[in-house]
Amino acid sequence: MHTPTQALPPSERVKTLLAWANFVAFFKGEGPWVIGLIWLGLGFCPFAFAQKQSNNFLLYTTAGTSGLGLGLAKEMRNGLVLRTELSSLSKSIQSTQDGVDYQGKIQLASTALFADFHPFGSAFHITTGVNIKPTAVTLGARSQNGLITLNGQAYPLSGSQGLNANISFPNFMPYLGLGWGFEHVASFSGFGFNTDLGFDFGKMNANLTPTAGLINLPGFKDNLNIQSQKLNASLSSIRFFPIVKFQIGYAY
Repeated sequence: MHTPTQALPPSERVKTLLAWANFVAFFKGEGPWVIGLIWLGLGFCPFAFAQKQSNNFLLYTTAGTSGLGLGLAKEMRNGLVLRTELSSLSKSIQSTQDGVDYQGKIQLASTALFADFHPFGSAFHITTGVNIKPTAVTLGARSQNGLITLNGQAYPLSGSQGLNANISFPNFMPYLGLGWGFEHVASFSGFGFNTDLGFDFGKMNANLTPTAGLINLPGFKDNLNIQSQKLNASLSSIRFFPIVKFQIGYAY
């Protein structure tokens, strides 16, 4: 789905692209990496402008379960569109696992590479790809009544003592999904729209670390190891993560 317009001169395309990028950077408040991707895209501009009757790239914003981000798409041939995305997500969470209450923040920053295949040149597409995710999910377990219970054993806490949990995703997570939009990137100038529905696949891993002083309590180390095994067993049952994203972009 797109709104075709008259092709713009190269100088006007650059101005429009930069204006769109500045809007995205302002909206997200994360200018450095946004501008970095813009310059990456502009580095290919001479190739795009060398073909006066077609466009080479589409710059787009994305919003969904993987957070907010920015992407760049290029149409190849035979209905194939290649895309790369940078996105980030920050969210506070609270969770109870095996009797331990955790709270903290999810901070995800992902780089993703996708290949969209558009059968018969239609807007519908089948997408495969990979998400490269340097991930920081940090949770803390603190006492509400002066105690923390590990593997059925209660331990007294004082001050800010407690557990810290670091949960990580695989460095590479395959993606498979369906979508609608961003077809014929090379043959129109103007705004286009896209929707992605799919799943990331992978297994989370957790590491529990106690604050100073707790590890010396009788039996604490053994119960901490058992608690860590229980947490990882709970996480291992989650092998896929639903992805829903909406994108709007500009072809230049």
